[in-house]
Amino acid sequence: MNRVNRRISLAAVAVMLLVTLSLSGCSSGGNSASAAGNSDGTLDIRFTTAPEKLSAAGTSSLNLEIKAKAKPVVGASVIFEIWPKGEEQHAQLNAKSVEDGLYFIKGEFSQVGDYYLLAHVTTAEGVHEMKTFEFSIQ
Repeated sequence: MNRVNRRISLAAVAVMLLVTLSLSGCSSGGNSASAAGNSDGTLDIRFTTAPEKLSAAGTSSLNLEIKAKAKPVVGASVIFEIWPKGEEQHAQLNAKSVEDGLYFIKGEFSQVGDYYLLAHVTTAEGVHEMKTFEFSIQ
């Protein structure tokens, strides 16, 4: 019975994360977060957050700056795959772009903790790269 309750709880977290992260507006700023993944790829993918320290009490923006050969990547398909550390449920959200090379999602997190973001980037030319980042909600 406890295992069933845990699975329902994980599903609820994933649904809440999916629902609370909306695709509206853009914030700038924030510092780079730690990155893990393929550093020898053809795309330069940088992750920032706004505000710099994310809180469960407010709106957050997760941002990617994507460049190829030092030029902003325009017209890419970008998916943010997000999940809490230690959990199996993942939410996938399509990112918006408001400026050349800048892609984002904006919303609220309902739970504090450490999270992973797996960025799926497919350029208009068909180049596909993935890169994983870590961030925390306080």
